[in-house]
Amino acid sequence: MNLYLNQLQSKVDFKSSIYAGDIYLNTNLQATHDLCRFAKQSITAAFDGETDHQALHTMMPVTEFVERVTALKRQFTNCLDVKEMIHKFALEIGIDPAEYLFDVPRIRVVPNYNYLHAGVSYAYKPHRDTWYGNADCQINTWMPVYTITPDQTMMINPGYFSTPVKNSSVDWSLADWINVQRPLAKTNVTEETRIHPVPQEDIQTSSEIRIAGNEGEVITFSGSHLHGTVANFTDKTRFSIDFRLIHLQDLLTGRGAPNVDSGAKDVEAGYKDLFHLNDFSQFQGVSQ
Repeated sequence: MNLYLNQLQSKVDFKSSIYAGDIYLNTNLQATHDLCRFAKQSITAAFDGETDHQALHTMMPVTEFVERVTALKRQFTNCLDVKEMIHKFALEIGIDPAEYLFDVPRIRVVPNYNYLHAGVSYAYKPHRDTWYGNADCQINTWMPVYTITPDQTMMINPGYFSTPVKNSSVDWSLADWINVQRPLAKTNVTEETRIHPVPQEDIQTSSEIRIAGNEGEVITFSGSHLHGTVANFTDKTRFSIDFRLIHLQDLLTGRGAPNVDSGAKDVEAGYKDLFHLNDFSQFQGVSQ
């Protein structure tokens, strides 16, 4: 597999290379920098005008932090401005929004691990998004809102792209996650009690990579890559943004990255979180 630098917008069939495991790093896209600037405005508003965002976890009890992050996430995910910036991202990299669906955008907030690592700031164990019931053709984007270091970022482990990992996805339910587990995020403070699909074997870290980017520098990769949260033991809260693109025809025809180990069964339960990128209407399922 390959790493492409600032070539996403000039690669005619970039999604084919993403399905093969290639990773793209783009540092100069206007839409992603706009997203991060908007995120900073949203964080300031959610925390009553405080602008020292990376120190927020030092300013309040963890229960207050959770309440404010919960409100921030809700506002960001449902904001029309954010969806319009994702549309702008598609145009900027040269793809037709009419051909794509997108998952609701998310802002992630990862403070010092000992302060909070569950619920709204869950530190994701190594996983593939397909274990969570996402499509084989899902294209992930991920960007930091502030400059980060390797001990604050997300890890990707390309060595496992074609190598199966024993995991619990066969016993996991996406419908239960959406209807029961996900809403419990703000009640998980001292520990994560919600059920996640996780590895059931030790993960070797020799092929793990950690990309430490600056504001708005975006990684684009297959949701089938093994990836996870790097536990943040620094004194700075990490903010990041991610959204997912799904090519509609590839979803309908089953094209995408190879499924080497996912046992998730109720993938259709996640269609309620998918929207058409051209007009933001809700996706109604594969029968349309």
